[in-house]
Amino acid sequence: MARVVLDQVSKTYPGTAGARPAVRGVSLVIEDEEFMVLVGPSGCGKSTLLRLIAGLETNDAGTVSIGGRIVNNVPPKDRDLAMVFQNYALYPHLTVFDNLAFGLKLRKLPRTEIETRVRTVAAQLGLEGVLDRLPKALSGGQRQRVAVGRAIVRQPKVFLFDEPLSNLDAKLRAATRAELIRLHQRLRATMIYVTHDQVEAMTMGDRICVMQDGQIMQVAAPLELYHCPVNLFVAGFIGSPAMNFIPGTVEKSHERFQFIATPAAPAPASQPALFPLSLPLPATLAARATSKVGQPIILGLRPEHLHDTRSLAAPKLGESGGSSEEKPVIETQIEFVEPMGAETHLHLSHGATTLIARVPPALVYFAGQKFLAAPALDHAHLFDAATGATLR
Repeated sequence: MARVVLDQVSKTYPGTAGARPAVRGVSLVIEDEEFMVLVGPSGCGKSTLLRLIAGLETNDAGTVSIGGRIVNNVPPKDRDLAMVFQNYALYPHLTVFDNLAFGLKLRKLPRTEIETRVRTVAAQLGLEGVLDRLPKALSGGQRQRVAVGRAIVRQPKVFLFDEPLSNLDAKLRAATRAELIRLHQRLRATMIYVTHDQVEAMTMGDRICVMQDGQIMQVAAPLELYHCPVNLFVAGFIGSPAMNFIPGTVEKSHERFQFIATPAAPAPASQPALFPLSLPLPATLAARATSKVGQPIILGLRPEHLHDTRSLAAPKLGESGGSSEEKPVIETQIEFVEPMGAETHLHLSHGATTLIARVPPALVYFAGQKFLAAPALDHAHLFDAATGATLR
């Protein structure tokens, strides 16, 4: 079993301006055969946490256990781990074959076993034709596959990946990402993967651990993180384009709850004066906002939940096309357009409030155009402005 358990792990680095805590009391369980992704902005502690698991750093507090054994005082070479670094870390004077075989030779395995393992891994990663080449004769993607292969050939309990795709171009990143996913499915090994790219995290991880300032914000499956973030940070970090945030307050009148936006700044003089943004809250959101009436809150809305009123489905035969409840509409102006091919991103403004809408590419849009946005408030989120926590 290759279950990895972190229990109240902390690490602090000394500095001229005082001690800098990099990891603060982190507790996390990575199950056997799981693909766990550690994600967060630069400096959040994710790489430090990976190095603590690998034994390249010593934790100041807490315990790290692998396969049921506490390894706090076990050197890296005896932890039965394999690590793939961002910069490949290949030996430039050795061929691909010798790079792949290096760790096995150190273990003094029989030559026939080394040959078998290396050629098997080379076939899995498409490296059979370059085994006699030096690293300088390889492309970036091939070098990265050699680095991954050197980890696989050792057959460790746990694989550790420290931003292994960050040096690759966009197309190669996507291809290598797919290779790693297939590799995990084939090996069924425990893998811990560090990245700052939330797209990589969403597409690769069985579960994702979102970190900020050395602490865990949320650990969950990708879609749970996307649809049920626990706070503002997770909601804003997961998703591309990022979630729209609108500060405001909730007012109650005649048993109806209304969200009133608070402009962050006066509207530009070039734009016509607009009435304050006001949205009627559906019952699900109203129930969450009951205790926050009159207090500052933040409304969160994903870009795909801002619809173009022109492209909404027409009423079906037999339906009136009307509703007893008026559908909210936000009058905005398009600042600029980002055509993405399969979708279009519209950057909108309502006075000083800025929004992003993800819309189908069927209609043509241009800067300066008036855009009537229909928010799907049933999918909206409410956050406490003081704590950032999601209102449940």
